[in-house]
Amino acid sequence: MSLSHRERVILALSRRQPDRTPIDLMGNATMLLDNTYLRLRDHLGLEPIPPVRSGTSANYYDERILEAFDADFRRIFLKRSPQNTVTWHEDGSFTDAWSIRSIEAGIFINAIEHPLPPSPTMDDLANFAWPTAAGLHNAEGLGAHAARLAGETDYALVARNPLSPGFLDRGCALIGMANFFMLMHDEPEIADALLDHVLEIYLGVYTLFLQEVGPYVTMVEVADDLGAERSLLISPAMYRRYIKPRERILYQRIHELAPDAFIIHHTDGNVVSILPDLIEVGVNVLNPVQTSSRDMGAAGLKGAVR
Repeated sequence: MSLSHRERVILALSRRQPDRTPIDLMGNATMLLDNTYLRLRDHLGLEPIPPVRSGTSANYYDERILEAFDADFRRIFLKRSPQNTVTWHEDGSFTDAWSIRSIEAGIFINAIEHPLPPSPTMDDLANFAWPTAAGLHNAEGLGAHAARLAGETDYALVARNPLSPGFLDRGCALIGMANFFMLMHDEPEIADALLDHVLEIYLGVYTLFLQEVGPYVTMVEVADDLGAERSLLISPAMYRRYIKPRERILYQRIHELAPDAFIIHHTDGNVVSILPDLIEVGVNVLNPVQTSSRDMGAAGLKGAVR
């Protein structure tokens, strides 16, 4: 019996056998990089369309490509507020609403100027111009849009991650990677305060989003790049001290506002040592499963979560 796209996805994510493997494109971990997207668009003979965003290396969302490959998912994007702008500089770099200056390097976007001092004080954090949820995004009309998609299509709807960096990513971008790692070791109270500011903003953004679309979505995207090729970027103890408690709070809010949705967590690399932790805080799907990283083969992963 043929299944609807939504039924197929729910079966697969519930670890039951669907009629075929669901196909996903254009999501947080499945976004086509611009060069790949443009080549595919031209190969399919499609007319150009404008990007949905700027300031990343993957800026296009194209329903025509999803239809061409019979993809099972459709994304709902949280809108940017008018003041959430990107300022471009002559060298090709840009500064975002968090005052982080970045530049594209190959397929990556790298932060090159960090708005907080390398060793911030409590006063630095108190005086920093933190963005607000309403200043970053607005959800006007998204509830009606999601309801229409849920009623008129059979796709699995996904709340597209509006905040690509997670807690570890954001801390590194705000003061520099090495500086943030040292801050967590040397100044735990300041590291906590910085991450609590980030958590407050993230809670606000996801609440704004999911109050509108939560009842209609099958998945909600989150992200934090926690793994490297051979191990975590930080120790499991550091993850459990700083990142996990804030994931728990944020993901609990997500499940409350989208009670029927699965949380899909994007992270690259080897995260096998914290898979039980991710499950504990409410993650349902890991994407991608980077099998090229150590310990991330199917047999090892299955054993890790038993």
